[in-house]
Amino acid sequence: MQARFGCLVLLALVFALLGCGCSAGGDEPNPVGTPERSAASNTAEVARTSEQVDIGGRSLLLECWGERAAEESTVLLIAGQGPTTSSWAPLATAFAAGGHHVCAYDRAGVGGSDAVPEATRTLADQVTDLEALLDAATLQEPVILAAHSLGSLPVVGLVARAPERVAGVVLLAPWSPRVTAIQQAALPPEQPDESPAVAKERDDLDRVLDPAQNSEHLSVTASDAEAAGLLDQPGPIFGDIPVIVLREPLPPPLAGLPDSYHTAMLAAYTAGAEEFADESTRGILIEVEDTGHNIQDDQPDIVMDAIRDVMAG
Repeated sequence: MQARFGCLVLLALVFALLGCGCSAGGDEPNPVGTPERSAASNTAEVARTSEQVDIGGRSLLLECWGERAAEESTVLLIAGQGPTTSSWAPLATAFAAGGHHVCAYDRAGVGGSDAVPEATRTLADQVTDLEALLDAATLQEPVILAAHSLGSLPVVGLVARAPERVAGVVLLAPWSPRVTAIQQAALPPEQPDESPAVAKERDDLDRVLDPAQNSEHLSVTASDAEAAGLLDQPGPIFGDIPVIVLREPLPPPLAGLPDSYHTAMLAAYTAGAEEFADESTRGILIEVEDTGHNIQDDQPDIVMDAIRDVMAG
């Protein structure tokens, strides 16, 4: 297995990933994206469609760019928590201009999709919705899954349930399901006079774990446990499916937090990124330079190259 190991993100970036409002920025697309740098001159001619896909009494918004190719998998883009399908538009348009079929969807409770029916959902519910979407939509299967951040968990869930529906995987700054437990254990015991930085980190973690704080009503704790359980099963969960993991460099430690906390986070992210790549016999781990958390905005060419490599097998 090829691998280029380097620095990993730390806690502030993880919280931002989940849209809890920390200072490091989140899954929301950059105000001025960069995919236009690599877009082909004919991107204005790329067909774009939008439809509400009935998944059994509820609908999910599905947007697609380009035309289906008879002998090529559709690329299905899966966002992290918060962004809608439109966040993928620059990259999807540029990639579809090369003759590919690219789609993205809003999960339940996000963007143009219907609200979630439950007060609390987990990864299992997300995967059930994704399977229903694939059943109802006209995508070219098996699909290539390209997922950002927390969107990596539905990828794990779908491959566990229906590996025949997945031809390849690209994970962008993926969320490791083992991180929140390590975060909780690494924080010092709560004290009435603890530092503002530690208190803020504790409050941020509480918000991340509260399903009422996100429009998907997702229990991150339960979803992490489900995904970790799948990863713990014997054998690589991705099998021989090609997998490329792209991760961003590590920002400086947050002021006011113990060094031991940063060390624990570094170890957790190192292990998490390696685990995703190791869960495929054809896994590759690459550190992307000059990027923030939204690699698809900052380094779209690298993302598109990774998708092409996975397509090529």
